[in-house]
Amino acid sequence: GAGPMISFVRRAIARLNDPRDRQAIVFVASCLLLADFALSSLIVAKVPYTEIDWTAYMEEVHGYISGERNYENLGGGTGPLVYPAGFVYVYSALYWLVGGLVRGTSAAGIGVAQRVFVLVYIANQAAVFAVYAACEVIPPWAFAVLCASKRMHSVFVLRMFNDGVAMALAYCAVALYQRRRWTLGSIVLSLGISVKMNVLLMMPGLLVLLVGGTSVGKSMQALGALVATQIVLGAPFLLTYPKEYVSRAFELGRVFSHKWTVNFKFVPEDVFVSGAFAKYLLLGHLFVLLALAHQKWCRHYGGFFFAFVRNFFKRALSGNLDGVQDTYTPAHVALVLFESNFVGIVFARSLHYQFYSWYYHTLPLLLWSANRVPVVAKLAILVIIEWCWNVYPSTPTSSGIFVAVHLVALVFVCAGYADKQASKKKSS
Repeated sequence: GAGPMISFVRRAIARLNDPRDRQAIVFVASCLLLADFALSSLIVAKVPYTEIDWTAYMEEVHGYISGERNYENLGGGTGPLVYPAGFVYVYSALYWLVGGLVRGTSAAGIGVAQRVFVLVYIANQAAVFAVYAACEVIPPWAFAVLCASKRMHSVFVLRMFNDGVAMALAYCAVALYQRRRWTLGSIVLSLGISVKMNVLLMMPGLLVLLVGGTSVGKSMQALGALVATQIVLGAPFLLTYPKEYVSRAFELGRVFSHKWTVNFKFVPEDVFVSGAFAKYLLLGHLFVLLALAHQKWCRHYGGFFFAFVRNFFKRALSGNLDGVQDTYTPAHVALVLFESNFVGIVFARSLHYQFYSWYYHTLPLLLWSANRVPVVAKLAILVIIEWCWNVYPSTPTSSGIFVAVHLVALVFVCAGYADKQASKKKSS
């Protein structure tokens, strides 16, 4: 009696450990989506709502719906409107759905909105699963890690931040890029940027992918589509009050308050708000991006300096618009975009609680790509990061641990390819 059972369990465990077992992935992912839908619905039903930004969002779009097009006059309880036009349209649709400002900010309206956000969250998870399935890097059982964050359920279904909407669009774009749909992917990515600008952190990686993996014509087309999408979305504001729209919606120099920072609480406040601190972080950001581009992203060219650059000009000048063979695997595409994004997180001047959604779903791919790191260490890093995001308010200790664990993860990311290349050389 026990024999067949044991062999069945062994087979099941082997399949759950095989990143290339598509059937197992589809089965696990489907079960997880159903379970997560039930869990998220339960959270909405049982956990009391606490107001953070929802009412402000409704006030901001209330002005737009009342006919105001000047961004300087759009705002809410938490200050001026600082998101691009895509945000306005998404939350205007929600405003209409919940029945306007008064009803929308009542318990009934908030309940409706939270149920919509359960669907946004599930769509986000489905897009993430599609990206991961194409990568064939993490084993089917580890897909459960993508659903395991307490803070993530809070950001999406309880608080209804725009970060969740922006990231769901970003992951759809990554899935399209993996399938080499560069132009359509760029339109969807641009929609994400228009809901929240943090999606721009993927741009350095995207530029390397477009320039290196597509023809000059295709990369121009994709970037043109990205810019055109911003112009079309912003049109009602660009045609009426262009200066106000661009300065408010795309303001890059905002200084965040020390009070809410999750990552740099241990830095004295006067240093935290100083221009020098921002400058050093930006330099670190650029340095690591260029190092990754040279060491990892453009490795098959012989590095970013200067083979990659030379190669681009050679192709552009010779009018060789279609002769580039796409050599990118889906895992390479996702990793370049996720790494580009992660470097932005590590060097971000300030991270607030909802910003966890900017990269949480990228962590398993980043960590599992580092072959030499044992699974226990990967899971430990994820647990420590989750703990940091759940300490409220953050303390100098929690933010010190936060920076340390992210630097360790960054080292794993940078070392990740070295062992892949070595194992490839050995096997060839």
